[in-house]
Amino acid sequence: MTAGNTNDAWYEDWFGEDYLKVYPHRDEAEARQQVDFVARILPLASAERILDLGCGSGRHALEMSGRGFNVTCFDLSSVLLALAKKKSGNDNCCVRFIEGDMRYLPFRSAFDVVVSFFTTFGYFETDEENMKTLQSISRVLKPGGAFMQDYLNKDYVIRNLVPADSRKENGFEIGQERRFNQQTQRVEKKITLKQNGNIRTYFESVRVYSLAEMKNMIAKAGLILTQTFGDFNGSTFSENSPRLILVGRKESAA
Repeated sequence: MTAGNTNDAWYEDWFGEDYLKVYPHRDEAEARQQVDFVARILPLASAERILDLGCGSGRHALEMSGRGFNVTCFDLSSVLLALAKKKSGNDNCCVRFIEGDMRYLPFRSAFDVVVSFFTTFGYFETDEENMKTLQSISRVLKPGGAFMQDYLNKDYVIRNLVPADSRKENGFEIGQERRFNQQTQRVEKKITLKQNGNIRTYFESVRVYSLAEMKNMIAKAGLILTQTFGDFNGSTFSENSPRLILVGRKESAA
């Protein structure tokens, strides 16, 4: 896998039905457990409006909506949003769906809580563009509003990176090639799906930031980091944690 194989706008092509085939274990049962955790650490009970940023097929948003919360689903993928709408049904008044770019959220001081699950950060080519996502989160939160960002643990990912693997899943042969690009500080992945002689290829390229880097960016965005966790069981974050879960709030109005 060479640097020339990657697509800078890979996220425009990848998040469709094939994406769900590669990650079937990211299901409703996992979403339920993760929402349980978020409900313990964030003030969901008092939240009038919650934004699920990068909602995908809506498994977390629909879990929160099922508990009576007013949730807005936001995602770039029209395919995944359509699946989320289909799962929600037509009579669900607690969830709405908006397609768009997370760098340019069309709201201001509109949400009490913003949640972002499963590494919805670091997609863009430059640090400045990735910073726009955090600035968007800050802009759409009400003063004092809370956020949760589920992200990669850089040390863990680099140390445990599997260069290549393959498996069969529901009639598909799925191959994945991975590398850490030291120059760009990105984890790059090539995904190949084969079925009945048909081959489709996709790419992922995610900028991995350390906790120190994330703290700096979060502060520059006008957000306050209050807690970090290493997984959705609430474990203390360390270099051996599988995830970096960032929890905080927007600065209150003066």
